[in-house]
Amino acid sequence: MKHASVKRTSAGLACATLVAVSLAACGGSDATAALPRYTGPATPSTTATTAPTTAEPTATRPAALPAHSTYTYGGLKVVVNLPKDISSASRPRMRIFSVVLRGAGQTIAENKLAPSLPPLATAKVVKYIKTSIEEGSVATVGSMIFTVSTIHTSTPGATWITGCLDQSKLVQVRKDGSRYVDANVKRLPTLAMTATIRPVSLGAKVTGYDFVDKAC
Repeated sequence: MKHASVKRTSAGLACATLVAVSLAACGGSDATAALPRYTGPATPSTTATTAPTTAEPTATRPAALPAHSTYTYGGLKVVVNLPKDISSASRPRMRIFSVVLRGAGQTIAENKLAPSLPPLATAKVVKYIKTSIEEGSVATVGSMIFTVSTIHTSTPGATWITGCLDQSKLVQVRKDGSRYVDANVKRLPTLAMTATIRPVSLGAKVTGYDFVDKAC
């Protein structure tokens, strides 16, 4: 998301030091003709056949997760990079977190909350991601890259995650079609990311999701 600046720093997390998904609504300089063009309504490059679920797989040896995946929402490309050596204990939680990252990207791309998020994240996290919705912008184009660097799961407790968001290619699209890059995105093209996933009554949810106002 444009976080902390990530909309407002992912397109500038609320024009402040945002600690997390706050994408830009802080205005910025007009983008040049070289900036990505908004191609229309967002259309995910992949299609889910079933609704997201918070339930964690019960298989004793969960299948491995792809180390690199790319999703497209309208004019925004969302890339999710995961470590190659995710432990079996962490894989079910990381499947959930991967969907949440995609939902955060979709929210930024379409400038409205992605429907996949409420079932997989707490109300607090959903509210935080909604701060990436920017007034004055109808869409975000370009690319954003989420890279997870460390994952630690305390079975059967929480999973702690650290990583980085590269939002350097995010461009906002106004209703009139003009484009601009948020000032906070220029200031912090990358943001340190942390997240927590904990067990809940029906499985697990993302209970913490934050972006630190510093480069990574």
